[in-house]
Amino acid sequence: MGRFYSDTLEEGVRLIYFQADPALFPQGVKLVEQAVVAGEPDAYYYLARCYAWEDGNVEGDERKAKELYKKGIALGSDLCVLGADRMGALNEEMKTVMVRSLRESYDAVLKMAEAGDPMAQYTVGLFYFWGDMLFRFQKPSKEEFDRCEKENAQVALKWFCRSAEQGCIPAFRNAFNGMRGGINSIPKDPKEALRWAESVKDKVDMRDYYYSMVVEYQRLKDYGNANRWCRVGMEVGDSSCIVSLGLVYLEGDKGLPMDEKEALRLFGLAAENGNEYGYYNMGRCYYNGWGCAQDYRQAVEYFKKARDLGHTTADMFLARCYYYGRGVQQDQLTAFRLAKALRDKEQDYPREILGLCYLNGIGTMPDYALARSLFEQAGTGYYASCIGLGDIYSKGLGVEEDIQKAVSYYENAASRGNAEASERMKQFKKTIFGKWKRR
Repeated sequence: MGRFYSDTLEEGVRLIYFQADPALFPQGVKLVEQAVVAGEPDAYYYLARCYAWEDGNVEGDERKAKELYKKGIALGSDLCVLGADRMGALNEEMKTVMVRSLRESYDAVLKMAEAGDPMAQYTVGLFYFWGDMLFRFQKPSKEEFDRCEKENAQVALKWFCRSAEQGCIPAFRNAFNGMRGGINSIPKDPKEALRWAESVKDKVDMRDYYYSMVVEYQRLKDYGNANRWCRVGMEVGDSSCIVSLGLVYLEGDKGLPMDEKEALRLFGLAAENGNEYGYYNMGRCYYNGWGCAQDYRQAVEYFKKARDLGHTTADMFLARCYYYGRGVQQDQLTAFRLAKALRDKEQDYPREILGLCYLNGIGTMPDYALARSLFEQAGTGYYASCIGLGDIYSKGLGVEEDIQKAVSYYENAASRGNAEASERMKQFKKTIFGKWKRR
């Protein structure tokens, strides 16, 4: 940069596209607006992008973006021509104010890119990445289409990488995500994506991608590097990285020894930052007594805070708390409503709690077949499933009575210390022939 823009516009572009602190975006937008007022043609491109794609956290306004592109085109901005084309706004009306053809404008932006302007490099990359080059100029035959598309993907990637090496964050995003996910014919290669990202980590502000690095390394089971990036994220207060490292300590199977107290501490840090996953995992710790004394009241408070921030999975635990009266006044009707709402939204839900509600007619008419299905889906790892299935077969609810099967379910839970299952077992005794029968 520096050769093509005024100092005002250059600083505005830097604050919007070359650093990741949202607090500085308004200042960047303001500087771009000043450059527009001063009549700088390419300033219209950057301000139009803000309204078209919400760059700089500007609220989208398609009409305003088109107006800005049109004014910039009339002033001779080649970037505006390509920007309007990318937005699908280069209609006949827009073309009437063009001082150059689309091809001429592309060639002019390409010269800027070849001269080293990172935003022009990013723009050229977009022209190849999204098929504008393919459909506007190349127009290959059906037989040549796939080859041409793949070649264009490599050209796009080249320009994104060159731009990112100068610190352009959106260019980094497209290159990194393109390689890690195989987007738009870029070959999918997560290892190469990570290798390349590591090579530019000191050139581009990657704060918004620290957690993405963690996720990709974890997928590759490269836990040493995953945990390294967790700590990099922790240094700037990235709550996703903090929670991720907390889960590593909680589970103890991703390169670090289990340490429930350290996990609790990390979840607490994320919660202090207002992170929903921090609250949710604090709730899980207090609910289960991980790294702390079991405290259902505290668990409920954290689950509610997580839910208020949109973490619907917290309702799974809240349903259990309301059903059994753990940390709150027992309210089985609320438990049913929470569990059913999750199921209706096709989200994960506490099947064993919903099964108990359908078995006992809580909030709904009894439905023994559905209850049995829910218990079986939940699995016998839940005491409620064992007791529910035991009751169904013991009483012949929607099935033939089967004392042997009922007792096997009760025994499963009782052997793990469940008092309710042990109490159910008192109804039965074993005959000298090894069969169970009612007392």
